[in-house]
Amino acid sequence: MADVTYRQLRADVQELARLVARDGEAVRQIGQRADRNAQDVARVADGLANLEVDTHTTGEAKDVARIMRGLSMAAITAASAADNVYGAARAADAQAQKSHEGIDEQVGAMTVPMAKAVFYEQE
Repeated sequence: MADVTYRQLRADVQELARLVARDGEAVRQIGQRADRNAQDVARVADGLANLEVDTHTTGEAKDVARIMRGLSMAAITAASAADNVYGAARAADAQAQKSHEGIDEQVGAMTVPMAKAVFYEQE
């Protein structure tokens, strides 16, 4: 079993929250860019239709716009899920602090070293 300290665990959770928030924002920006591109492609498709370009070409442009909108929606959904993970990580960190910070402070203030946890386990 790996030795994980309270402080290391909190630091890891905080770092995870930061990374998830950063990556979620990057995905959100990609989704927004895909949506803008989809709108541009849809305008081009409408322009082609107004110029009476063949329906096959116009249809392909409309299909691309529809696919790009789907990509945008998926990216925004993924970014929303990242927001949820970020919130859960922050809540877990806050709960760990609330539940254990006092214990950690008391252990840190002890003048005698603590035995390994297995010493306190019942046989």
